[in-house]
Amino acid sequence: MLKRGLVKSGQALVLLVAGCLLAWMLIATNRAAISLKLPWSAGLVIGIILAIALVLGIIGVTHWLVRQKTSWLMFVFGSLTLIKVPLLWGLKIAPTSDFWNYHALAAYSAQGMTWKAMFQHGLLGSYVVFPHALNIANFFSLGTAFFGQSYLVSQLINIGCTWLDMLLLYQLGSRWLSRRLGIVAALTFYAIPAYWLYSTLLNGAEPLFLTCFLLSMLGLTNALKPIKTATSNDQWLNLGLAWVATIAANMLRPIMTVWLIGLLILSLWLLLQPLRHFRPTLRKLLVFIGASILLFAGSSTLYNWMYGVNLAPSHVSTAYSLATGTDEKTSGQYDDQLMTQVTHDLKVTPTANGAYAKIAAKMFKTTDHNIHQLNRQGRWGSFINLKMQKLMAEDYGYNWVLYNLSHTKHQTSLGHAWYQFKPLLVALSFGYFDLMLVGALVSVLLGLALLASHNQHLNNYFFFSALLLDGFTLSAMLVEVQGRYHIILYLPLIFLIICGIATVKRHRLKNIRETAR
Repeated sequence: MLKRGLVKSGQALVLLVAGCLLAWMLIATNRAAISLKLPWSAGLVIGIILAIALVLGIIGVTHWLVRQKTSWLMFVFGSLTLIKVPLLWGLKIAPTSDFWNYHALAAYSAQGMTWKAMFQHGLLGSYVVFPHALNIANFFSLGTAFFGQSYLVSQLINIGCTWLDMLLLYQLGSRWLSRRLGIVAALTFYAIPAYWLYSTLLNGAEPLFLTCFLLSMLGLTNALKPIKTATSNDQWLNLGLAWVATIAANMLRPIMTVWLIGLLILSLWLLLQPLRHFRPTLRKLLVFIGASILLFAGSSTLYNWMYGVNLAPSHVSTAYSLATGTDEKTSGQYDDQLMTQVTHDLKVTPTANGAYAKIAAKMFKTTDHNIHQLNRQGRWGSFINLKMQKLMAEDYGYNWVLYNLSHTKHQTSLGHAWYQFKPLLVALSFGYFDLMLVGALVSVLLGLALLASHNQHLNNYFFFSALLLDGFTLSAMLVEVQGRYHIILYLPLIFLIICGIATVKRHRLKNIRETAR
């Protein structure tokens, strides 16, 4: 009885935190939209209508697909992916900022230039402090080496990743709950307007990262909850796949510690429940977590070996991100002055290790100063609210495409008219994201109501989805924020939504059975 009470209390607490965060995110998202001061126009109204139409379309397509064979499902997913390709010729992209760096470094690597040579020629710049940026370029260089140095190659890689993500979400949803909800998860993810634009036209790391993360989730699901025909070797193979995918995801975005902490908490809660055959499963899970932690801890040494360059230890980039994330002037966003300081120290300090130590010390000092100022002025409330608005800004898809549009005479008529589409595309992006947040919030309320029942299966899925949402949101608020950094939150939002739909379906079936009696 005590164990059961502890389990229910923990699940309720995690869901309550998720509910509060979702309400906060919903308010912040709408404030971010209002702050854009878009004039009322036909485009704005059409964008909001299209957001609702997308949701209705997902319902309709799901209703049809669930009655079709898997071959039809693959055809629809493939067709939806191919729709993106013509846009690559409709909008000419000239990458800037990090997008240009990823492309340029990938091209140098594909040409046979070593990373050490790039470092000696000064081509790595401040990326020696941010090894994950080198990892992103390195991943893209694999495709560049095989298919050429055109920017189109990176765009096609990301489009391919979004197709894989649909399949992986379908598989996960089907394994967790049902085939119908797997289809809902895949289509909901595909239709996110801001991410649709971003993942189609730009060579950001997020599509690769999400693919690795979903591979890790599916591999772990297959290892710990195997299908009836799976052998012991199959389970260990899936566990190995999950481990490799976790390491790869952390190389692209070093936030996978949140995933491991979530798994540890879930393991503890499952251990308190009367589940049969869980202890052998727990051993596998602990092996996975332990092996991942070991490699995360040794990542700096691994990267130095991979690139043949003395890169900064992980605490240096953490110090920079904390300093940026507590900067009230930029609301926790990128700060030119801090980056200029980092670049200056790298240039003038005689040794790399000396530069790294100096940068870390300055960044930690800046963080202390920022926190002291916020405490002294009592401005934490306004600061974190504004920071959440910046994190939840769903116009990142439109804006990053705008910033990276080629302005040459070779640009298409669609590219030249891109600015005119802002009200429609931004309203569509915010509207759809709002509906996702509302759906997830309603699902959390359903999850709390479900705790009164003994449905351990669904309660545990609610619990883990909420854990991921809580962990990724709260950890993001500690460091530097950008609109595109909330892309990882799409996954727990979708998981919560399908759990909510499963709860409604369960309630309806229960009512039907009671009526039949």
